Amino acid sequence: MRGSLPRLHAAIVALGRSPAEIARFAVTHAHPDHIGGAGDAELLVHPADRSRALRLNAGTVARYFAVRRLGSTTDLVDDAVLPVLGGLRVIHTPGHTPGSVCLYAERDGLLFSGDALWCDRRGALQRPNRYWSEDLEAARASVSRLVALDVGTILFGHLPPLEHAATSLRELAARWR
Repeated sequence: MRGSLPRLHAAIVALGRSPAEIARFAVTHAHPDHIGGAGDAELLVHPADRSRALRLNAGTVARYFAVRRLGSTTDLVDDAVLPVLGGLRVIHTPGHTPGSVCLYAERDGLLFSGDALWCDRRGALQRPNRYWSEDLEAARASVSRLVALDVGTILFGHLPPLEHAATSLRELAARWR
């Protein structure tokens, strides 16, 4: 998003790397706040996020404008394994967008959820935001799929991490019927 690039660059430098070293990004979904700072790097995006809108809402509009600006992308498909963190498995979790994915590092029990999930101030896991999400029924099915994973920590797109997340995922699935 506007103004966030210096903070992103500072975080990369703090890790002992240079922003110029980044050759590709695996993105959880094609909203501008998740793909906006990619520059010339290769983007790995689920192909469903290049599809037409499911229903008109703020998320659909955001995705439309983000996808129009995309250059060439590489498909990030369900069950593919990226060679980082001991194998980062792509889990297609439609709902927030048609091509939303979570990235699961089984070895470490980490789930990168993007905006497929969020956590409230009390630490309770919540479904994706209705205003920005395109298909809440698909999102509910996606949560059911995530429950089967051995998730220790969820790393959200906009929030601090949630520890002991397997229990929180089961509780969300039980509440969301």
